[in-house]
Order: sequence, then C-alpha cells, then structure tokens
Amino acid sequence: MKKIILFAVACTAFIFTSCDNELDNWNSATYEYAGRFVVAATCQEFPGKSAIIEKGNEIYLYNTASNITNEIWLDDVSGKFPLKSKFSLTGNASGFSAAAAGENVNSRVFIYNATYGEYILFSPSNADDFPVATAAGQTNDGIQEYTRATLQEGKIQPKAATSIGGNVTDGIYLKLTLHTDKVQFQSYLLPAADWETPGVAEYGWELVPNSKTVDVSKDEHWTIAGYRYTGYPEDL
Repeated sequence: MKKIILFAVACTAFIFTSCDNELDNWNSATYEYAGRFVVAATCQEFPGKSAIIEKGNEIYLYNTASNITNEIWLDDVSGKFPLKSKFSLTGNASGFSAAAAGENVNSRVFIYNATYGEYILFSPSNADDFPVATAAGQTNDGIQEYTRATLQEGKIQPKAATSIGGNVTDGIYLKLTLHTDKVQFQSYLLPAADWETPGVAEYGWELVPNSKTVDVSKDEHWTIAGYRYTGYPEDL
C-alpha cells in the first residue's frame, strides 16, 4: 500500500504576512507556538517513509477558532502526510506535550484487496481495484489510516537552528505516535441502472458504521525536526 506522508504544521499569523489564509483566528492566543516550519521526518517502523529536510516538507502550528491558550492545530500543508489534529497542550513552547490523542480530520480509509495483497484507498476513483463482491452482505477488512495522533514531546527553541540556506532561525522538535485502526466493509446491491450488463447484478462496498477497532500493532512512531521558515526563498 502506498501511504502518503505529510507533516503537521502551524502558521505564524503575526510574523509572516504570507501566512495561510485558512487559519482559524489571526489574533492568536498561542503565538509562542505559532509558525510555519520546514521539517525532516523519521519513521521508526518504516524508515523508507522518512523525508529529508531538503524536500521542503512543511508543517504549521496555529491557534483554534476558540483561541485558547495552549490549544493548537498541528496541520500538514506539504501534502506528504495526511495529518491535521487539534491538541490541548501542557507546558510551554520550550517544552510541551498533550495528554490526550488528537483526532486526525484528514484520516483516510483503505479497503483490503487480497488478490493484490494491498490496501486500496477507498475512493470512487479506485473502484476498479476494490475486491470483487458476488453478493450483498459480504464483508471485507480495511483500515482507517492515522485516525489519531499522540504528541509525546515537543519544543520550539529560539535561534537554535540553521536553515538550509544558512540563516539562523528557531528550531522545532516533535515526537508523535500515529494510530491506525481496523475497519470493516460490507457489500450491497448496486441499482440496476448502474449494472454494466443488463440483468447481471453488480455490488459495491460501504464502510460499516462504528466498525473501528484499535490495533496497536499498526502504531507508527515519528520524529519531526526542523526550523521556522525565514521567508527567504533559499530556505525552502
């Protein structure tokens, strides 16, 4: 299965005028954390997923719509890792963590195709690669990838990093666990108008509601490290 890797981020609303316009609130109560960061990422279980800083992976940290001190979004913006989670932090910018896992609003669902031996992103565009159902009510395994994220450790260090362009800037360090759950799919009879051959029934798949179950064997442990973007083009 191909998993797209991407990394959480936050935007410094007051510091960078080019900051993402989709931030929840410009008058940030979390200015100590807020920022646009260029990062490398290392996966303990799957080193092949790791990304070097020269690839320009970006994450933003920014305040929520409630604009509460120590409540942040950690959001991917580089498209390499489907993660956007809200955390209530303890500590301060020099050393913080979150007691509760954050739900990932960008989590994606995959259905398993035993013929291919891989999980297929559950999207209409991939329907031709789904397992073939021959009757209604059949079941099939799947996963919900990166359902939640646990933030074990984080710190933002003023003037502690040097960018790839050679500029001194703030450093960031995060340790995260990404949790993937098992899910179930069930087949159903498609409307006759959608059958390719009239009179020959065809079936589709749907996610079974409330079928998520925790599978700690699929946990992935990530380390993210990098620097606050300076605004200079050589630092991306």
